[in-house]
Amino acid sequence: MRTTQHVLDLDLVAGKQSYAPRTVGVVAMLTSVWRQLRNRYAISRLNDMDDRQLLDMGLKREDVREAITSPFFDNPASYLTRASRNRASLFYKGTRHD
Repeated sequence: MRTTQHVLDLDLVAGKQSYAPRTVGVVAMLTSVWRQLRNRYAISRLNDMDDRQLLDMGLKREDVREAITSPFFDNPASYLTRASRNRASLFYKGTRHD
């Protein structure tokens, strides 16, 4: 009988979350989705630039396409940052590949 009482007590303690934590969770998720959409829109605007402008930033058109086609919840800016840093390190090592 004591085991049953403890289980019931645990169920009462672990009950439903209050309204505030659920609201915070939903707002955080919506904020994350909004940020992802905004970042993807900004990156898609890079397609409007010509190849020379992209190269000034250390990017190529293929890098932009890869970032746009990345999975939705991956940060597309990380693809661009990695490509730009790799291209810069190759440039400073003297093995430029443009």
